[in-house]
Amino acid sequence: MKKLNVLITGASSGIGLSTAAALCARGHNVLGFARRSDKLDDLAQTCSDSPGNFLPFKGDIKVDVDVENAIDKMVSEFGGIDCIIPNAGLGHFNPLNEGTMEEWRSMVDVNITGVLKTIHATLPHLLKSKGHVINIGSLASRQVFQNSGVYCATKHFVLAMSESIRIEYSGQLAVTTINPGAVNTEFINHTSNDSLRSEYKPKFDSGMSPDFIANAIVEAAEAGGKGIYSEITLRPDRR
Repeated sequence: MKKLNVLITGASSGIGLSTAAALCARGHNVLGFARRSDKLDDLAQTCSDSPGNFLPFKGDIKVDVDVENAIDKMVSEFGGIDCIIPNAGLGHFNPLNEGTMEEWRSMVDVNITGVLKTIHATLPHLLKSKGHVINIGSLASRQVFQNSGVYCATKHFVLAMSESIRIEYSGQLAVTTINPGAVNTEFINHTSNDSLRSEYKPKFDSGMSPDFIANAIVEAAEAGGKGIYSEITLRPDRR
């Protein structure tokens, strides 16, 4: 199995944390990008006994120079980039007439612009390595749910961006979109609407484990010539 050099954003919690740990456990080199240095330090400790190497980078996906510096550090340390996972994302649930521009702007800045920055800055390296983009979509990439119109729009963007890469770089890049349903992470805690947060929280608490999503991401990343997982939809088992 080829050792991959993987960049993952939002690596300090949830799906990002589980995926970074799983990739290191499989022997891959991982740069974990996140804002919380204490969480990155904990992850580095978790990965310290793994056959792979973990490189923490404290940065904000909304800051261009942080993204650029992370990529420079990764290329310097690992020699290149084989796979990116622009995982950083957030959601604010509210009826449209109660949502604030601050909430909407935050989702656009992270879920759309953050993904674009990561792709744009790494594209030359990925083309050189004939690499892989693994975007983190959602069930909201193909459906629109009540009280989450703007969030759904940002996740529709993620799927559209994946399809654009697939069409423009056929034969040069692999691209996968991972579309999870409810996952048991801190994701719902970003919602400031108390009644919706209380209503939705049990659904997320009983949702999929981040490790389950991480396993699908690792499998897609390691397919390596055997085929490309173009799109993977994962839903909680409610039996």
